[in-house]
Amino acid sequence: MNNSLNTQKEKYYAWVTENLGEKTGIWYAPYLEKLGHLLEKYGLAVGYKENFFEYQSYSEFKNIYQEMTEQSDEDIERYVSGKGTPRYPEEYGTKRVQFRYKIAEDEYNRGIRSKPDNLGGIPDWGVLMRSYLIFLYYDENPTFIYPKKEKKIIGQEDEIDKSVNYWVVSPGENSRLWDNFLVGNMIALGWDYLGDMKNYDSKEAVERKMTEQRADGVRPINDTKAVWDFYHEIQTGDTIYVKEGIKRILARGIVMGDYYFDDKATEYKHRRKVEWQQVGKWDIHQTFAQKTLTCLNNYPNLIQEIDQVMNEDFIDPKDAEVNEFRNWLSNQVTDTGASLNDKTITQKISALKNIEQHFDTSIFGETDIEELKQLKDVVISDDTYQSYKGVAGSSIDYYIRYAESKPTIIDNEPFTVEDFLSDVFIEKQDLGRLISLLENKKNLILKGAPGVGKTYIAKRLAYAMMEEKDETRVQMVQFHQSYSYEDFIEGFRPKAEGDGFELKQGPFVKFARKAARDPERSYFFIIDEINRGNMSKIFGELMMLIEADKRGEQINLLYSNEKFSVPPNLYIIGMMNTADRSLALLDYALRRRFSFFEIKPAFQNDTFNSYVNGLDNPDALNRVVDEIKSLNNQITEELGTGFQIGHSYFVGDAYKVDTVNRLDEVIEYEIIPQLFEYWFDNEQKANDWAGRLRGCYDGEK
Repeated sequence: MNNSLNTQKEKYYAWVTENLGEKTGIWYAPYLEKLGHLLEKYGLAVGYKENFFEYQSYSEFKNIYQEMTEQSDEDIERYVSGKGTPRYPEEYGTKRVQFRYKIAEDEYNRGIRSKPDNLGGIPDWGVLMRSYLIFLYYDENPTFIYPKKEKKIIGQEDEIDKSVNYWVVSPGENSRLWDNFLVGNMIALGWDYLGDMKNYDSKEAVERKMTEQRADGVRPINDTKAVWDFYHEIQTGDTIYVKEGIKRILARGIVMGDYYFDDKATEYKHRRKVEWQQVGKWDIHQTFAQKTLTCLNNYPNLIQEIDQVMNEDFIDPKDAEVNEFRNWLSNQVTDTGASLNDKTITQKISALKNIEQHFDTSIFGETDIEELKQLKDVVISDDTYQSYKGVAGSSIDYYIRYAESKPTIIDNEPFTVEDFLSDVFIEKQDLGRLISLLENKKNLILKGAPGVGKTYIAKRLAYAMMEEKDETRVQMVQFHQSYSYEDFIEGFRPKAEGDGFELKQGPFVKFARKAARDPERSYFFIIDEINRGNMSKIFGELMMLIEADKRGEQINLLYSNEKFSVPPNLYIIGMMNTADRSLALLDYALRRRFSFFEIKPAFQNDTFNSYVNGLDNPDALNRVVDEIKSLNNQITEELGTGFQIGHSYFVGDAYKVDTVNRLDEVIEYEIIPQLFEYWFDNEQKANDWAGRLRGCYDGEK
């Protein structure tokens, strides 16, 4: 290679290493040196110079680039200026896929590669071209700064082609349709009653049709998204992975055609043609969401791990954890609001590795938050550890935040609408309304008298919307009069050892960041006794961010000055006791941000009556319930519906053991004292009702 080409190669190598990632220069340069030769050898393009470093001006190479890709001037301008990564035109998008497979097959035939479908280490043709294009652009415009320079992820930037989407699809229940997918060179979805998706002009129209078909009245947001994405968002050239369960890959393919509706098929009539490129069974460390169709573009580490596993690259679990932590750090900001740069990221990772070595412990992969906090205390107080304690403590703090915000996906017990209705004493139409309110408003308050099961309903409402019992996606706190912003969001708190203060994140910020890292699934933050706290004081600047149309917008937090937003997949459910006179009403600014649903006593509910009649002595309880209904009528007339006696007083395992004894306890020591609170100025009325209730379970009435 002559001096001119060597110089050009070295300049390119240095620039992409600095701006696109530590390994990119050494990875891409050898392919650019022989790109023209490879394209002609594999019948992909002819007439170009063998060594692409011979193209040394931006204008000349832009013409070459456009000849191959047919991308417009506007698309190229967007790409080189960092304003987006436009998709390739369909013809090139399909053609460029062949590049890696041609090389892999050729190297397999020459004994260099273990399998013809092992693509490890082969860059994408389009990514190669784009890397050289932007290098030439900034080389000729040295006063310009590549916009991603301060946010790059070392060794990862552009290893994933951002001009295409990556999808994972489930081939029916328990992967029962996978053989059909494979033989038919296609992927498919159900919901056949919708007919041809081309008859729908919007996602909302699809949702209306799906809602009509659902007997439970629940708004089918996830199902609608899956069908609409399959029809409207998947494009020719996109990568498709087929999954089995939550940790196994069955195949990788490339979408080769537009959506079509196969009316002759017996099921799963929504279809797309796919060219399968790798087929087998590969288990991965990370996990998939339990959904029919998911876009993986928000999970670059997961895409990388899948490709590495399928290409039989050895994956050290610790290295995988370090890389994921590095990726997370690249999206964090300093107390000035600026992004962490590569030097800071490398410093923090090095500090953690040094701590692991010095203290013979494990940090990367550790999920026990208390263990990590104790380790930090040990590191800070150990005089033999000579490294800078500020960096060490800060690095552990960052890892604690990372571990706290890491989503957990496991096989959970399913929870359907039918499970909810058999477990909770609420009518089916009321459940549909609750779900609709929460989905549309994002924030819901369940108000009602004590004993109507507000807390019980809130948690099972979350389960019903998740369609599984996933405790990792539900967080619960209880407000009280002294609860503050510092408890809920963030604030300085005394250190455990009593030596000064440290800035700590509150449960809401931790949980919201966890939800933000898992945008394909719903998360639920439940607040018991929500009106016992000063809501405006507790929420502070987040009062705006919890609004449905403000989700995703960012503000700087008060103490840390870190950027923060409330993600759209986080739902807030509050419970309000309407019988406590000591509680202040919510102010109008806060009220506007919530929907309110009153939970009433469920003595008329069929499920409740079935429960009562299934007890060993239902007659006594039925007599009490009839009297409670009369009591509630008078309470409503004199005090209001918020003071009624709820059905939860009469639910529990103790009733299944000894119904009458438990009735005695509840009426004598819970309900009657409550009546004397209600009618504190009329003890005679309270005594009259006490006598009537005692007579019910004594059998005197």
